[in-house]
Amino acid sequence: MTSVDDPDGTTFELAPITLGGSPVKAPGGDQADLTTVLGKRNRVRLGEPRYGDYVAELLSESSTLPREIEQLVQQGYDLHRVQPSLTLLPDRDCVFVAAELSLELLTTPRADGGNHVAPPIAYEVKPTVVLQEAPYNKTFTKSREFGTDIGKLLAKVTDENVEERNGVRYVQRVTGHGVNYSEVGWRLRATPDHELLGDVLGMETIARTPAGARLSGQFRITADIAVKTGLDKWLTQHFGPRSNTPVLSVTYPLSG
Repeated sequence: MTSVDDPDGTTFELAPITLGGSPVKAPGGDQADLTTVLGKRNRVRLGEPRYGDYVAELLSESSTLPREIEQLVQQGYDLHRVQPSLTLLPDRDCVFVAAELSLELLTTPRADGGNHVAPPIAYEVKPTVVLQEAPYNKTFTKSREFGTDIGKLLAKVTDENVEERNGVRYVQRVTGHGVNYSEVGWRLRATPDHELLGDVLGMETIARTPAGARLSGQFRITADIAVKTGLDKWLTQHFGPRSNTPVLSVTYPLSG
């Protein structure tokens, strides 16, 4: 359990969160509720991902393929574009401080037989890094003093995660990882200007598989919720921190 103390004496608790039972299957996707000790429900939804034949998409735009892609095709590989669909819906007086979506790429042998198939590899992951320039400390201080409770919290959390490059202060809002590996992921961080709220757009990976192999993926989501609570520290001391296990884990087919 982590708490954030504001200069005006207000304490924000990063409250323990638990699953509200088993993930609930919803039309077109899967969802789970992150329930705080005060009973607030913060919803995580994983919609059915979009996927397609990346080589066919390139050929529909041009009669020739990029040289590196053409070489992979000649070597006997298929390429699949995969676009996850993630939605974060915090309850009132709650906020998603951070979230991570991971995707384990899986293959099964082609339909014409064979018991072994090489593992899939991420050829590309987008975005790699999304940086947001952080305001000066004076701006953060003003946000904490005069902003909303959630705005104060995000200003505080953002200030603690600032990095400096060539004299400019940045926060990494999105970090993608997993190129040339069979598991990819995206780490998401909220800032005062960009809450983790609603549909999360722009995540994409290009997966390489042996030709004809069927691609699927196991999606896992972890998330950190912050909530403003007026119950002192008693509840947090008795209920303890949440575990680091995924709040949602779903497997989807990613090829036809």
